[in-house]
Amino acid sequence: MLVREIMTAPAVRIHAEAALDDAITLLASKRVTLLPVVDDDDHLVGVLSEIDVLRRAVEPDARARASQLPDSPPLPRHITEIMTTDPVTTSEGADVADLVDVFVDTSIKSIPVVRGEQLVGIVSRSDIIRALWRSDEELRDELLSVFADYGQQSWSLDVEHGVVTIRGTGSTRDRDVAVAIARSVLGVRRVRTEERG
Repeated sequence: MLVREIMTAPAVRIHAEAALDDAITLLASKRVTLLPVVDDDDHLVGVLSEIDVLRRAVEPDARARASQLPDSPPLPRHITEIMTTDPVTTSEGADVADLVDVFVDTSIKSIPVVRGEQLVGIVSRSDIIRALWRSDEELRDELLSVFADYGQQSWSLDVEHGVVTIRGTGSTRDRDVAVAIARSVLGVRRVRTEERG
């Protein structure tokens, strides 16, 4: 599965000179967890996440504490004061499996997709989950169509819970091609092969 097949494009974004209030409004109204921050040329210059906002915008409530709270630092007015510069990014042709490793190993929920410095989309953990959410019948129909497009109709295909079983006889190279074709279909979780008896 490639990033371009599941990314959200265009991404909800915000200009680097925007006010923090504008960013909070976008995060809340668009129900996103991260805003790519761009300049006038739509080049990615940073990201603003929910965490960036929460760290600076939520004050302790004195009613929950027995002691007096210190004076609050000034609230940031512009997103450049709190955004993350040099964010993790990916490209349209990247393998989604590599992004899964990033999502598992970090607290990142969304990653901007760039072409050079140009923002072209965003990919999130939710995008990956949605790509996996397809019925077995829908997957099998698409697999049959894709296999026919590549002249691979000699294989028998079964799908159960997103796991594709390819049955048939052929050389190791033929089998590798069939597996690669099956893995390219969105929603396929695993591929296994069996010799047809």
